[in-house]
Amino acid sequence: MLANRLKQVIPSIISDTQNAFVHGRQIQDNIVVAHEVYHYLRLKRKGSKFKASLKMDMSKAYDRVE
Repeated sequence: MLANRLKQVIPSIISDTQNAFVHGRQIQDNIVVAHEVYHYLRLKRKGSKFKASLKMDMSKAYDRVE
């Protein structure tokens, strides 16, 4: 009963970018997207040196003690 009530509210609370612990989404989805973007950019730069950087904001993912 509680789960059914939460199903109605959760979409307004959870961000569209949240993948972990959401039904129908997997945490690996973001890894796959980053992998595909990397390969797309690498192929686009074929023939020249390829450099890429990746920024990950882990501050929202984990609790911290200040």
